[in-house]
Amino acid sequence: MKRSLSIILLSFFVSTGVLAAGPPHCKQQIVEKSVIEMCIVPGAALEHDVYTLKADKVLVFALVDDYSEKVELVHTIPDGLSKEFPLSKQGEKVVKIRGGCVPESKDSIEVARLCNFYWGKHHVVKDIRFVFK
Repeated sequence: MKRSLSIILLSFFVSTGVLAAGPPHCKQQIVEKSVIEMCIVPGAALEHDVYTLKADKVLVFALVDDYSEKVELVHTIPDGLSKEFPLSKQGEKVVKIRGGCVPESKDSIEVARLCNFYWGKHHVVKDIRFVFK
């Protein structure tokens, strides 16, 4: 219980920018009537950045940059009535979110991250680039 509360609080602080060096930089895309928002929450100097994905203003995940390159989240839709994201309703029992934010380098220095994610068959984050300044 204590660990779950810690994870929830960390996700909240990260998604709201409380633990960030600056405000989140977000980009939105509309997919199947859902608003998808991909953000980078920049860390302080020499700290990790955090990437967040929201669907219709609901936080789906928050990942530190080192673990954002290859992601696969799996959800099994329960039998009977359940509250599901509209994008999870694709006619399958299991839906996956997969993709990542891969680094782009120039002269051996990371200069950007390019993000692509699929939610089942839908390409929900398409070529979103976060350039570092």
